[in-house]
Amino acid sequence: MAVGITANEVGAFVTHSITDSALSTQLYLAVSALSTLCLAAVVSEREAFAERLTTSRARLVEAAAGERRRIEQNLHDGAQQRLTALAVRLHLAAEQAPEAPETAVGRLEAAAEEVSAAIEELRELAHGIHPSVLTVYGLARAHGGCSTFGDPRPLARGALHARRRQVTAYFVISEAITNARKHADARSIDVRAAASRGVLRVEIVDDGRGGATESAGSGLQGLRDRVEAIGGSFEVDSADGRGTRIVAVLPATPASA
Repeated sequence: MAVGITANEVGAFVTHSITDSALSTQLYLAVSALSTLCLAAVVSEREAFAERLTTSRARLVEAAAGERRRIEQNLHDGAQQRLTALAVRLHLAAEQAPEAPETAVGRLEAAAEEVSAAIEELRELAHGIHPSVLTVYGLARAHGGCSTFGDPRPLARGALHARRRQVTAYFVISEAITNARKHADARSIDVRAAASRGVLRVEIVDDGRGGATESAGSGLQGLRDRVEAIGGSFEVDSADGRGTRIVAVLPATPASA
């Protein structure tokens, strides 16, 4: 349309010289084409991110359902059975206390052992649901308990406002350190975090063997799901023999469901 109108000497690009008119039209078309390409690239990137986000959330929902089933089964087979046995022991001890105090003492001691075992099972069951050390000490000190590689690097207190991103950052750091210890034979691990312009950037670098991949069901894929579920980005650079570098950028405001 721009070319046709200009050829009929009508429109904004008509000047006294046909050369100038043609150049103005060509420049307009070039700018329009480049603007459209840039817009298409941005839209494509957002669509790809939205697709990954949907997939990540679906995996998280499935994992959460499996975890609930595991907790229910463990509660039924473990702590619930122990507490039932404890109730029976206490009932028998209460019945025998007036007539045979020495027998009641033995049953009470056995009940105390059952209580200790039930508490330990519940503590183990609750591990990983929400790290209590994060609630007590905050992210700046909580991750120090995950690492045995020398003095942990402290994190800035300004990074600790959003609770959901604190938890996500904690698990990213914990999983990365665990992977480096168990699979990479790393001699050193460097953990850094900084808050800037409304985002928390977490970086974990180790000097292990590298070669880490985000295969289906792997810990790295789980971390990506966690990060992308709140609207963040997750990158892994792990060349063979060059260690692993993990970067998670977490927004201050989690993405809405």
